[in-house]
Amino acid sequence: MRALTFSVIAILIVLGIAPAWAQTPEMEATEVGDVIRKVRKGVIRVEGVTIDYAVATGLYGGGSGFIFEVDYDNGTAYGITNHHVSGDASVVAVTFWDDAQYRGELVATEPGIDIALIKIVGIPDERNLPDDEKTIVPVVLGDSDQVQIGELAVAMGNPGAYEGFNIDRSAPYEAWLLKQTATAAVVTGRDTPLAFEIGIWNQQRSRMHWQYGTNFDYAFRMSVAINPGNSGGPLFNGQGEVIGINFYGGGGSLVQNHNWAIPINLAKDFAYQILETGKYEKPWLGLDIIMPPYIAGADAYMEFKERFRPDHTEVYGVRPGSPAEDAGFQKGDIILTVDGQAFETPEDIRLYVFDLEIGSTVSFKVKRLDSVTGKIKELGEPIDVVVAVKRNYDAEFSV
Repeated sequence: MRALTFSVIAILIVLGIAPAWAQTPEMEATEVGDVIRKVRKGVIRVEGVTIDYAVATGLYGGGSGFIFEVDYDNGTAYGITNHHVSGDASVVAVTFWDDAQYRGELVATEPGIDIALIKIVGIPDERNLPDDEKTIVPVVLGDSDQVQIGELAVAMGNPGAYEGFNIDRSAPYEAWLLKQTATAAVVTGRDTPLAFEIGIWNQQRSRMHWQYGTNFDYAFRMSVAINPGNSGGPLFNGQGEVIGINFYGGGGSLVQNHNWAIPINLAKDFAYQILETGKYEKPWLGLDIIMPPYIAGADAYMEFKERFRPDHTEVYGVRPGSPAEDAGFQKGDIILTVDGQAFETPEDIRLYVFDLEIGSTVSFKVKRLDSVTGKIKELGEPIDVVVAVKRNYDAEFSV
């Protein structure tokens, strides 16, 4: 069995006021330590392998992740991290809490939701050992749909420590790169506005693929700081269940209270689709209904949405060769109902489409300008569209 060389876990609680979870008897500060001790053996470091002086991840940095499944019969385990941690590297190095390192293989990655699935090979057979003697203990995946605003959240990671010459040990962000770190505070929001997705897409698309960050159903906002190197690491609730994945935060700021985590249900959907079918598919129709094509940034989207967008849902464009085009949709159409439901906003329609089954049919009642009379009138028949898989090159916010 491997020698236990667990290094000190740094718990940095970054809040401007007393922690909210300390104000109730059932959530005392000691519970954070209990969560860390319970889950630390499933938190990992993930880093690209250097080949001929070129980083195999294609300039992606290392980060954290977590193990959620172990297969002793095959000596393998499965883990989750961020796409911006793994990149497209076929091989990664995976380091555990006790410095043991294993080969990791990239199974699949999806920049649209910033999640990657990796397989770790060569793990020891510890099936007959109690958990307190095991060196690898997978985490428990929770249900992010049940997370409430104000709930305790503990962000963990295994960033590793920089070693070698010319390391400035006085620089706080290099000194903080310990073997495992944790921060704690609360979830402050969910059902994230689309403006956030547009913002990170516009900021990062040239570095992390064109469709980076375009397919989130929602994300958690939280006052939990994300330590350097903890991207891809798990966000736990007070019971030690993973409710999210740390992916976007204040970075170099000493005071972080506006950070983001990917809901774990989105990661579970991705991982188990890959493991069960070998592919991940996002439902798509090919309609541009969120905003016109000239809207490029988050600020422009917000201004258009608040000041200029009509009360109805208008089709600003139809993607060539898409199911919507095949079904007969035209630019300028006005959507009245979807499967008999009237949606308040096109963003709501987007989330509805995300939950549809590939190959199913969705029915629209539509108004259209009559070229003969010059009047807008409801079409006599609904437009039925077959749900397809979102195409990589249609990576923006088409529905």
